[in-house]
Amino acid sequence: MSDDNPPEGFLRIDFDRDRPATFNTHIGRLYCKRGPKGTRDEFVMGFRVHPHMCNPAGGLHGGMMMTVSDLVGTMGGGTLVGVAKFLPTVSMTFDFVAPAQRGDWVEGRAEVVRQTRSLLFTEISLTVGETRILRASQIAKIPSGEGQTFGKARLDRGVEVAAKGSAT
Repeated sequence: MSDDNPPEGFLRIDFDRDRPATFNTHIGRLYCKRGPKGTRDEFVMGFRVHPHMCNPAGGLHGGMMMTVSDLVGTMGGGTLVGVAKFLPTVSMTFDFVAPAQRGDWVEGRAEVVRQTRSLLFTEISLTVGETRILRASQIAKIPSGEGQTFGKARLDRGVEVAAKGSAT
């Protein structure tokens, strides 16, 4: 599982810094890329499909697609509207459009449909290249007050820092 080869600009998400592993760590390594504000690449989550993520037919398991789209909707949607809190999912619907196979690089993007004082409505797409493999709709709760932040999830900049250090 060490050969993800993410495209340029993607950094691994470290969900469990300095604490025991949670569910997000067990599904496999996830990556994030941040692009210019207001573009479709403002927040992109990605991952390489590995055998443990596949169903018996060899395709990416629907449960993995649903898990990643949930994270894209809450983390990506929250990023798009400037909410840095943990957003619990209230409701989601999924349409499985096409398969992904072992070795594919999958990317997820969220589009904000509407934001109210207490709810965030997003549309999520997972793609392999230009092919959409999943479409989802999500409603997430925006906590009132301070709210819990998204755990200790941070982008692992170790690779980025190491690359800069070797260039000098």
